[in-house]
Amino acid sequence: MLADAVSCAGLPQDGWRTVRIGERAVFRNDAIDLIAKVGRFAERYAAAKQEVRVARWLTSSGLSVERPFDVVQPDATCALPVTFWHAVAGQWTAPDRLAEILRDLHTLVPPPYLALPKLDPFARMRQRLAGSPGLDAEAREELESMIAQREVEFPVALAGRQDVVLHGDANIGNILLTAEDEAILLDLEGFCLGPRIWDLMITAVYRDLGWHTEAEYAAFCAAYGEDPSDDPAFPTIAAVQLLRMVCWLAQRAADDPVISDEFTMRLADLRDLDRPRRWHPY
Repeated sequence: MLADAVSCAGLPQDGWRTVRIGERAVFRNDAIDLIAKVGRFAERYAAAKQEVRVARWLTSSGLSVERPFDVVQPDATCALPVTFWHAVAGQWTAPDRLAEILRDLHTLVPPPYLALPKLDPFARMRQRLAGSPGLDAEAREELESMIAQREVEFPVALAGRQDVVLHGDANIGNILLTAEDEAILLDLEGFCLGPRIWDLMITAVYRDLGWHTEAEYAAFCAAYGEDPSDDPAFPTIAAVQLLRMVCWLAQRAADDPVISDEFTMRLADLRDLDRPRRWHPY
């Protein structure tokens, strides 16, 4: 699939290496400093096209984001959506730099032509379960039941909130800090409209999982100007985020026994939200 897309874009066939396999397969070609993202499902074609449009709008708005390669993409003749991006040379950074980006992002007014969708974390969960053929029937049924329960609670918890532009998956794995101290926002496929606490709570959840220190979290809150864990809606949306993370991992559980064990542990933890969690980041 990548070979077809590379050919259509007039790019070299050789030199592509795998960066990661997750929500999408990501490849890099160091010789031409390009990244290729290949979606798991043909149904993600529209989302891939929207990601390119969002990136171009954000760049024109002065936000530092990854830049799409200057071709018409994704190519509709490919069986899976493939997009090409200029590679970013950088390292992961601290949560406070993410907060600075989110503070600017949440003030932007999107152009009507983007028609950003409303926040809906549940559709992707179901799509991920559908794309997890190794998931046993009992686990699938249990997760689907959890999704149905949270679907009822989620809009109640967020009722009356003002919508802003959201990244949708605002964690420090989706920003890189360059040698010039510029923070670049990545993975723009989930852009939508919704309450800003959705973007903020991910860092709070990571703090609760032990993936950020208390000092890092305090710096994040200071940089943005509020603490999302103080919000009355936080327990509900944090539970939705944990469920989202488990559904994401379900796609990979059949590929690796270590990930399978992690998935089993996480699912058990969802049954008891007060149980201490020892999740590993992926």
